[in-house]
Amino acid sequence: MTGGPAPRRQPTPQPPRPAPPSRVDNKVDIGYGPVVQAGIIHGGVHLHAPAPARPAPLPPRQIPRESGPLVGRDRELATLDTALAAGGIALITGMAGIGKTALALHWAGRVREEFPGGQLYVDLQGFGPGEPLNAHDVLAAFLRALGQADPDKLATTAERTAAFRTLIAGRRVLVLLDNASRVEQIRPLLPGGRDCVAIVTSRARLAGLAVHHQVCFLPLRLLGESDALAVLGASPGDHADDAGSTRALARFCGGLPLALRIAASRAAESGAEDGARFGGSMGTDTRLDFLDTGNDGGSALRTVFSWSYRALSENASRAFRVLGVHPGPGIDVFALAAATGTTTDDAATALLALVRGNLLTETGPGRFEAHDLLRAYAGELCAAERDTVLARLYDYYLGVSDRADDLVAPMRFRVPLHRPAAPGPELANPASALSWLDTTLPTLTALCTSGDERYDDRRWRLAHAVRGYFYFTKRLDAWIATHEAALQATLRLGDRRAEALTRTNLGMALVAAGRSGEAEQHYRRAHDLFGELGDRRGRAGASANIASVLRRRGALPDALAKQREALAYYRLDASDRHVCITLRTMASVETDLGRFADAVAHVEEAIGIAVRLQLHLEAAQGFNSLGILYLRRGEAGRAEHAHGQAVSHSRAAGSAHQEATSLRRLGTAALASGDRVRAARWWALAARLFQEIGAAEAEQVASDLASLTGRELPGRTPGS
Repeated sequence: MTGGPAPRRQPTPQPPRPAPPSRVDNKVDIGYGPVVQAGIIHGGVHLHAPAPARPAPLPPRQIPRESGPLVGRDRELATLDTALAAGGIALITGMAGIGKTALALHWAGRVREEFPGGQLYVDLQGFGPGEPLNAHDVLAAFLRALGQADPDKLATTAERTAAFRTLIAGRRVLVLLDNASRVEQIRPLLPGGRDCVAIVTSRARLAGLAVHHQVCFLPLRLLGESDALAVLGASPGDHADDAGSTRALARFCGGLPLALRIAASRAAESGAEDGARFGGSMGTDTRLDFLDTGNDGGSALRTVFSWSYRALSENASRAFRVLGVHPGPGIDVFALAAATGTTTDDAATALLALVRGNLLTETGPGRFEAHDLLRAYAGELCAAERDTVLARLYDYYLGVSDRADDLVAPMRFRVPLHRPAAPGPELANPASALSWLDTTLPTLTALCTSGDERYDDRRWRLAHAVRGYFYFTKRLDAWIATHEAALQATLRLGDRRAEALTRTNLGMALVAAGRSGEAEQHYRRAHDLFGELGDRRGRAGASANIASVLRRRGALPDALAKQREALAYYRLDASDRHVCITLRTMASVETDLGRFADAVAHVEEAIGIAVRLQLHLEAAQGFNSLGILYLRRGEAGRAEHAHGQAVSHSRAAGSAHQEATSLRRLGTAALASGDRVRAARWWALAARLFQEIGAAEAEQVASDLASLTGRELPGRTPGS
């Protein structure tokens, strides 16, 4: 068993955080704080002071908790301590179930305080039953964890890698890349800083990793008899009657920690009599079969698993089988209840039984995961029930996703559900709904992209149900992948309405990704389909979407015509939210065309609707459009007032990116009025906020500020 902790290394000194700038009003410096200055006043005075600079986002703390004590790895821990004392890369290799992850988590847990810049973790699923994760998607998750907004807009893996290494430059960060299958998965995820540490675990040797990096290779061995006995709760000098069966059990498990943990749990529950029976059934041929089967564990490992499985209650055994069907690595009590057709109380009881039997690990509050070998074994047991379980899971996730998306993006058109929604987690507000969708996204993506044609109807509906979430978060990779799969499903079904709806949402994702040409093709096909179906609402939406592409192309009169077509329907249908959005986008086109009177009337009507409906994001966008319009007309004071209103509504919406955008425009308007001091204040706030969320605009705003003041923004490296 492991001894005391190894001597702690001293953390690398970190540069002190710069003190917040002054918040005194009406000073020449560019400190933070509200500014009051009156020139010509039109109407009443409304003060909308932007929030002071927000504190920097907390460093990520993603390392999962350990599943139990670590036994027999003192030498390996000491090797890691020595090899990684000053940063570097370690590769822990070995067969499945030998304890690679356990060693990595234990070491990371001991030294986590030495990495104040953050600790990142990902299970790359390199050898699980599903598709391995790729570096492109993992980088987006890492960037979000580090505070960068919209990382999916970085189109290439190289861009994401560069952004990742830039964000952690100068920080001491620990990155744990678990269960990798190939070098290509991990090389883009390696931090660039000298003080950073990366630990990789893999069943493969990944020799190519050392071509460009200095790597500490750490192959794990099977545990010796004394350590195996320690896992089983015995000691080498124990000569009691049941000690012989314990030794036989240890030999049968072949020194494999996963098998030993499960066997220990089963033996503890069964007592000495069953332990003797297990020991008596372990012939030499079976043990050799186990040792000779390579990385799969073989029939003996199945035997060890079966001991715990057969000891489960009917309720718990049914729950265990579900793990082999459920997509994605994690499951909660509500999904398990839906999959098994039981109550949440029964599901909670089953989860506790599986955790006690070492068949499941609680990786976070209410979230549970199983080792991929156990999931594969569960999948074998669940073959006969697979279709029933999958149908239940699709219906459960469809119902909860639809409810969560409605909270995140209210007042959107929703396709009615054909089946009653199963009980799910309490989603009391948009924040809880957003958190559930963020956590569940890997499972939702796996369900949508499964390729199983039997569930085509459910697959496109599930993708459609979360389109508001995708629009809000701009998770472009998952958005495009789910909707491309959904489109193929609708084509196989021959469902023209489903096809039109899916093409509309896919087009929005492609526009956000900068692929307007492809988006226009989907929009126009959707427009034709809605027309054939006599669906005026759908046709109006397609017209508005086509207009957005036409505006980007500079075809302003054509864009305005499409917007008018959409607005006519939305007014007739009394769809106020869509009226609001269409009026605002019309005003932007009219501003570009120099039709200022029409633009003012339309954007003011849009703002009025947004405020009445408490759609704060739409209100912020409307006030920013109004500010741009006033600035085009040379009315800088009125532009400032409008952008100040936009800041307030951005804060009410909880959108840091929109707030920073509004502050940036506020500074531009102040500069146009000739007040360089006020412009510098707003740009300093905008630059800080853009930096905190890792937005691409941060560099340009900081550069504009430096040009204006002749001073670098505090905390920014000159020339960066």
